[in-house]
Parts: sequence; structure tokens; C-alpha cells
Amino acid sequence: MSVFSSQVLELNRYFGKTICEVNWKWSRDHEPFEDFDFWYVWEGEGEVTLNSKIYPVRSGDCFLFKPGDLSSAEHNPERPLTVTYIHFTAEEDHTLMMSLPSFVHFDPAEFHETYLDRFVHVRRTGAFGHEEEANALLKLILLLFERQAPANQTIADPAKRSMNRVMMDIAAHIRQDPGRQHQIQDLANQAHLSPRYFSLKFKEIMGQTIESYLIQSRIERATYLLKLGMNVSEVAEALGYRSIYFFSRQFKKVTGKNPSQLRS
Repeated sequence: MSVFSSQVLELNRYFGKTICEVNWKWSRDHEPFEDFDFWYVWEGEGEVTLNSKIYPVRSGDCFLFKPGDLSSAEHNPERPLTVTYIHFTAEEDHTLMMSLPSFVHFDPAEFHETYLDRFVHVRRTGAFGHEEEANALLKLILLLFERQAPANQTIADPAKRSMNRVMMDIAAHIRQDPGRQHQIQDLANQAHLSPRYFSLKFKEIMGQTIESYLIQSRIERATYLLKLGMNVSEVAEALGYRSIYFFSRQFKKVTGKNPSQLRS
């Protein structure tokens, strides 16, 4: 469970997305933070010193400054930093929030940038329910931040994580449109792999062959459509089966039942 799932967060008026000025810098190495400051780098180049530890800064880097932290920062004037910053406090016990990492580098596959932009937008507009939405967005952003910590990475190797994402995306593509006659060559092209290597990696990551996954996805969708009230012929046609008899045999092989039994 995330460390802040039950934590009450209180937002304040200090937030935004900004391009730091050419001569920008900060120095709080003698004045500790009093609240929490989430600080995400979109682009640019710089350096942050946090509690005497130096961090070279680049796109995707993210800091969570905490009460008591001492820090300073500067950037390359020729590559100024663009950052989103969100100041907030945590009510009651800070122990759980303090256990979060101070620095992570975000995996580009996360949706954190969308959530950060939405947070700034909803707070700027002040639309109905903006405080509740902004608070929920901040918790979601912090959850993604916490996920980046090495201890919370299920796969340590970045290359393996990347391959996993590719296969998961292709699997989601198949499930989104199971009635399409997906060709292994086309799927392999999406992954920029040869068909043979694609099939091997898909089985390794997904735990079943690409052929069986295609069939399973189609039959699961067929089961759902039958439960909605479509008849066997309609479902077979919807999912691209040219023969209702072949559909029925495949359905029974996967589920152990005839599709007509399920519908009745």
C-alpha cells in the first residue's frame, strides 16, 4: 500500500509551471523547508544540492523537498530549466510522507506529465470541485513518484521494463479490437522485432503464445457479447469468424461450453 494513501494533504497558493529566468538560482542551504515541495523538471540542465548531496538535473528528474531539508540550485543559462512546482503540507503525522524518496527519475511511460499539467490547469481555473480534484491529482502524482523508487520497481533492468511495456501495449491493442484478424507480422512490426523473436518475447512476458492470446481475447469478448443478448451468429460475425461452426468449436475448446448454452 502506498505510504500516503490515508494521508491528508493541504494545498497552498504556491504552485505552477514555469521557465526559470536566465539568472535564476536558489539558496536555502541555511533556511530549511517548512513544507513539502514537489519539483518536476520538464527540460533544461542544472544542478541541485540537497542536504549536501549534489544531483545533476535533466529532463524527467523529480524532487520531493521535505520539512527540514537544506538545498540550493542553479541552472545552465543556455538551457534554462522548465519546472512544475507544488507546495503542500501533510496534516497529522509526517512520518509516512518523510519516508518517501527525495529524488527519482521518472519513467517516460508514466502519465505523470498529463497529471501535472491537469493539476496546474484545474487550480488556475478554479472550476467547480477544483480543490477535491487537485488533491486527488496530487495523491496520484505522488503515487507515481513513489513507484519510481528502486525498491518499488518490479523489474530493475530498464531494457526489460521497456520490452515489457511494448508487449503490454500490444496485448492491450489486441484486447481493444479482438475481432480484427491480427497478423503476427504486423504485431512484430509494431514492436520493431522479427516475427520469431516477437513471438518468443511475447510468450516470455505474457505467459502464453501470441496465437493463444489472440484466441483467448476473442473468446472472452464473445462471452461478454453473448451475455449482452446477441445471438451466436451475430457474435461470430462481429468477431470475424467466417464459419459459425468453427466459432462454436473454438468457443467450446476454450470455455468447455457451447456458445448457445451460455446465451440460454
